[in-house]
Formats: sequence, structure tokens, C-alpha cells
Amino acid sequence: MLLELIALAVIFGLWFLSGFDLDSEKTATTDPLWGYLAAAGGVGVLAIAAAVTAAWVDAVVTVVTQAVVAVLILMIFLGGGEVQSHQGQEHEDGEGNQDHTQQQVWQPGPPRIMIK
Repeated sequence: MLLELIALAVIFGLWFLSGFDLDSEKTATTDPLWGYLAAAGGVGVLAIAAAVTAAWVDAVVTVVTQAVVAVLILMIFLGGGEVQSHQGQEHEDGEGNQDHTQQQVWQPGPPRIMIK
């Protein structure tokens, strides 16, 4: 479990550091999350494999802890995918580069309403 948590910290630490740039004249942006989420998903698969192996040898505590780790990784994976999808949609719509003089009104579904 400790190695899985270290792996997740390294994966998302690398993503976090991708947003830093020492050149003050450039705007630093983070890398897309998709590759990092795939790596986290790989750690989740290892957690599931460890839980299955532990269940095979009747190690109940290990099964429970690995299942908790797998569920947490699944939540991170789904949440990160949703965030990245939302940011990608904003970028495609051109909202990511707009000036902030416009207010956007949230509506529960289509159509989208913009107030100037």
C-alpha cells in the first residue's frame, strides 16, 4: 500500500510540476491529465491484482486495504477525467481564452446562455 501511495504521489507530483516554468515571460500550463490518469489507472489495476491475490490466500486485512486503495484510485481517475474533459470542452468552445468581462450563466442543460 505504501508503494502504491508513493507511486501516486510521484505521478501527480510530476503533473503538478509540469505547470512550473522558470521563464517569467512565458505562461506556464500543466500537461493534459490523460497520460497521468492512465498511469494512476495502472496503479489501480495493481491494487486489484493484490486484492485478488490476498483473497486467494485468505489475507482479509490486505483484501480490504487494497480494495479501499482501488476505490480511491477509481474516484481519482473518474474525477480527473471529468475535470480534463471539462477543460478540453472549454478550450474547444474558446472560453479558455476569453476576457473575463463576460459573465456566464449556468443552465442545467442545453442551450448555453451568455450575458454580456
